[in-house]
Amino acid sequence: MKQTILSLLCLTLCQTAVFGGAGLAAPVTQVRVDITDSRGTTSQALLDKMAGSMQVVAEQLFNGRDSAAIAADREGYEHLLAEISDRVITGYQTNDVELRIADTPDGTTAIAGFSVSPWAQVVQKTDVDLQFSGIDAETSALLKHKLPGLEKQLRQTLEGASLDATDWAGSVVRAQVRNQVEAALPDFKAAVDLTTRGGNAVVQVIIYPVGAVVRDVEYSMVSKSIPNILLMKVKYKYADKAKALRGLPLAYVEKNRKELEDLFLEELKAEKQVQRHHLTPGITIDPSPGGDAKVDITLESKEYRIWFEGYGDIGRDDHNLSGKAHLGKYIAPRDELFGEVSVDLDNVDWMFDPGFAYHWNKATFSYMRRFPDDKNLYRAEYDFTPKWRFRVEHFGDTGDNEYAVRYRIHEFLSGEYVYSTDKSYFRIIGNL
Repeated sequence: MKQTILSLLCLTLCQTAVFGGAGLAAPVTQVRVDITDSRGTTSQALLDKMAGSMQVVAEQLFNGRDSAAIAADREGYEHLLAEISDRVITGYQTNDVELRIADTPDGTTAIAGFSVSPWAQVVQKTDVDLQFSGIDAETSALLKHKLPGLEKQLRQTLEGASLDATDWAGSVVRAQVRNQVEAALPDFKAAVDLTTRGGNAVVQVIIYPVGAVVRDVEYSMVSKSIPNILLMKVKYKYADKAKALRGLPLAYVEKNRKELEDLFLEELKAEKQVQRHHLTPGITIDPSPGGDAKVDITLESKEYRIWFEGYGDIGRDDHNLSGKAHLGKYIAPRDELFGEVSVDLDNVDWMFDPGFAYHWNKATFSYMRRFPDDKNLYRAEYDFTPKWRFRVEHFGDTGDNEYAVRYRIHEFLSGEYVYSTDKSYFRIIGNL
């Protein structure tokens, strides 16, 4: 390399001495380097990298210099360029260099064409090990789909290249990985390691999240249309799928929330139990800045509404154990005909309340006729969130009102504070 630098300095000094006082021809304004592999096995990406390295050298040699002087010593320049390329382009030998001067619309251009070939062995096969650090296997598969051409691109870049070129080829591979990851997964970064084993190249790519990640997932699956106990198998299955969100960047979950929700919905729609009961799934995924994510799944029917509840009242001396079953059929998207059967376990009194309900967004308005007491009941309910519900009932025979706020602890247990005209109490509700 020292000899190369000395040669360049000598050549520059000689040119200055010979042409310094003479009339100069047009100076070189542009430099172009073209490199080809005589065997035709090296990828264009690596050839472009070689050309970029030699471009710097060629520009230092020719930019602004007299084109006639360069043409007059063409063979000397070609010999010098060949010597430099043999040192710069590790793993390849220079077979031929052709230098020419061309007039272009943009000025006078020096064009240096190189023909190179690998020293000895070339890469026969490229093994790509693509991993996502701290990400569940199922979610990793989803993220891989966002990098569909990465592994193929890395193989095409390296296969056929000189085995001895892997040191500098690593920078090309790292740039390719970085560019794809930045475009498809901007909330991740990648670490790339390129090694050789026998006649093969091995590329290990580890993609890891940056910034705050999902640390825990709060998950629920609820149905108001069918007893939740019938959905236990599906519930446990999707609990594991929801936990697969752990480790993802919160920013990624926020930006791709709709896509993640749609993937869950497509899988839910294909579940046998969902199809058997004619249920329509719904899902919300809500990442919080604290590092947790909420996944709430609902499975509702447009045909019927069935639920069973048991009540244990704290703060009442009598009628404190009871149960109720609701059997409803939708006759229109918002209109439901239903019957409720209630039992008071203190004296085993049964009541039957046929009625009509109108559903509007989060609100439900119901009218019932109680038998055998022959009295009218009116009920309004509003679900503030999937967990919080407000209820008010009016009893037509006495004129009493009852107000209640319910909190769903999980799918099978709720707590409700009840305030009525003559008493208040706390109710524990078991949901099937």
